[in-house]
Amino acid sequence: MIARIWRRLRGTRQTPARVALAVAIGLFIGCLPLYGLHFLLCSLICLSLGLDLVLAYLVANISNPLVAPFLVTLEVEVGALLSTGHHAAFSLARAKQTGILGFVWQAGIGSVFVGGTLAALGGGAAYLIAGRTGARATPSEEPDALFEEAVLRTLSRYAKNAMADRLQVAGKLRWDPVTKMLGKLPRDLGRVLDAGAGRGQFGLLLLELGCCEELRGFDADPRKVLAAQRAGAPRAHFEVRDLLDLPPDPVDTVLLFDVLHYLPFAAQDELLRKISQLSARLLIRELDASPSARSTFTRGAEWLAKVLGLHRGRAGRHYRPASALLARLNELGFECQVQAASEGTPFGNVLIVATRV
Repeated sequence: MIARIWRRLRGTRQTPARVALAVAIGLFIGCLPLYGLHFLLCSLICLSLGLDLVLAYLVANISNPLVAPFLVTLEVEVGALLSTGHHAAFSLARAKQTGILGFVWQAGIGSVFVGGTLAALGGGAAYLIAGRTGARATPSEEPDALFEEAVLRTLSRYAKNAMADRLQVAGKLRWDPVTKMLGKLPRDLGRVLDAGAGRGQFGLLLLELGCCEELRGFDADPRKVLAAQRAGAPRAHFEVRDLLDLPPDPVDTVLLFDVLHYLPFAAQDELLRKISQLSARLLIRELDASPSARSTFTRGAEWLAKVLGLHRGRAGRHYRPASALLARLNELGFECQVQAASEGTPFGNVLIVATRV
């Protein structure tokens, strides 16, 4: 477990370009006068993009107590020149005239310029050094080339979306255990319906992998659907629709990832019944609500996501043990295979592949 966490912190595919990017990000963040938030900012960006968090945070400590006074002085000076055209004067009279907020504003402006310059220089140097030392992923960490290309193509689909959407999608495709599991699915999923698709990244990954011949998806959140529509055009179609309002056209495979628990148990059963009449194959990723530490942690994470506004689904959360879900699927004529879907994470999710017999 510790070794796996360490590998995740060090990122994937350590090419010279990725090493340089990690250094550049660390230097830029380290120059920002947001002391106490540097590690959080490095984590949000590096973990989402699969970069070396340890390296990035190490260089972010350029703002250590020995260097910070000189760095802040430089940033205020640069900020003053950019905002007023005059040098900063750290005198009592000047401080009274400008005010403490004036120096903060100047430091903020200067930090962007100084940070950008250091990031460019440091990133360039890191690229040259990494190129000479042959930085790369170890053979055990080398991803399957075709799968990696499909992931990159999927990510590129979101290039025109907002930064928040791109980071969310990158985090899912890089760190969600179900991503690699999708790469091992059969290549004959046929017409796929992604129910509760969110931003649509998993369905689009299946499309890029050549697993489906047609992709449709829907979600109740118009903002996420817009991101999916931009990424999916012209080969995939996404629309705003309630989870209980399934499209009438038959499909070969339905994806139901992390959405079933938004429905009360009776509504869950009704949705599964409708899907059984619509499709011969169903893929479900859900929490196994059997009592366990992983189950408790996952519930807590879902609650936190709700509080932070990351999920805009129904207010309730209705989890059930995987055994209860399997029993219901068997009643509907499905034969099920269950796999743990939380490798490398503290979550308690499972992936159920249900095929109607």
